Amino acid sequence: MKEQSGMIVGIDWSADSHTCYDLKADKSFKIPDSVKGYERLLNDYPEAVFVIEEANNRIGDYLLTNKREVYVLPPCRSKEARKYHFSSGAKSDSLDAKAIALTFKEHPSYCLKARYSGVGAKITKLVTMYSIVSKTHSQQCNRLYSVLLRYFPEYLHIMDKQYRSNTSLRILSICPTITEFKKVSNEELRKILNKENYRMTSILRKKLDRIRSEGISWGDTSCEGNLIMFLANQILTLREEQERLREEMGETLENSPYRIILSIPGVKAVIGSYIVKAYLTHDFRSYQEMQKYAGTIPFLFQSGRKSIMLMRKKCDKDLRNMIHIAAFASLKTCGWARNYYKRKRKEGKTYGHALRALGNIILKIAFSMLSKMKEYNETLFLNAKGIKTTQQNNTIIPEAFTNPEYSQDAHPSLAATKDVVENLNVT
Repeated sequence: MKEQSGMIVGIDWSADSHTCYDLKADKSFKIPDSVKGYERLLNDYPEAVFVIEEANNRIGDYLLTNKREVYVLPPCRSKEARKYHFSSGAKSDSLDAKAIALTFKEHPSYCLKARYSGVGAKITKLVTMYSIVSKTHSQQCNRLYSVLLRYFPEYLHIMDKQYRSNTSLRILSICPTITEFKKVSNEELRKILNKENYRMTSILRKKLDRIRSEGISWGDTSCEGNLIMFLANQILTLREEQERLREEMGETLENSPYRIILSIPGVKAVIGSYIVKAYLTHDFRSYQEMQKYAGTIPFLFQSGRKSIMLMRKKCDKDLRNMIHIAAFASLKTCGWARNYYKRKRKEGKTYGHALRALGNIILKIAFSMLSKMKEYNETLFLNAKGIKTTQQNNTIIPEAFTNPEYSQDAHPSLAATKDVVENLNVT
């Protein structure tokens, strides 16, 4: 990190132009969001440290590719900085840029040094796309549930949790209302599904027959049918895109030195990409910095005589969710992880707290591996912890748990529900 007395330029970025603040000269200026604007900034400040609010923006990438020193400030920190430095509540682009620069000068630990790598840039794009597709998928699933509950509750209640399966969604795209259901027989549905590699099971047949017999027709339902059909088709399309992105993430990692991340129990293509992206785009000086960034370690809140540990909210929440899923997945595949989770539960920790503690260890292992560029060595890890490498501690992958993308398929709120975790064999 450069001396704080050196030239510091805070940048408040936007879509069309960027407001910059030269802390040493105490002046603000604007540059257009173009190559000419970026080159002007580089020419005018050849030795400056640039501080920018962390986000996906072109100016940050341009500065990094030109080997300039860039620090990023989390968005929540920039809001706090504005309130701290300008108590009047005034807000403007120049004040935001000044607050960003002052924060780096007075509290450099709030900022993380950014860095650039070709692999990191590719993985960052894939992670961004996957996050958008996954969130859109969750939103559309919730919308479909609401629409079915309002216009086609028989299908929702009879299919139960199966209503979200690919086969069920394909059936909805063919027969979105009870009117269409009664026009199409099971045999006709089976032929259509077989052409697209979907299975029509005997249990599914019985459920479809129940829907036909118990469903209530409400007259003209063409509008509702079109809406249900649209949502079902969109969810299927989003799932195809998720699968394509998973495959591309896996190929990108496999063709890079960072494929070692996939050797960690519970970490596959998607989770590994999120971890590698965070590591390659930030210059973490220790594993604690990476844990703080991911929000896997709590922070101490003190007020008078009150002192409590709270969950960290100023973090990369997408990465924290992925680490949470990795911790859950490791319970099925890793002996020491199951034993650690069991010990935490005996200490009185909640299931979520125990999983976060386990995820914290997984992230520490990941940082060590990426720093030393060495694959995961369970024996070395257990010996360092003073644990004998017995059969109980060794990682065992049961035949019933061979889905390589299990840990990425489930949403965090579903993957680690209390009932699921408590039913695991942790003895």
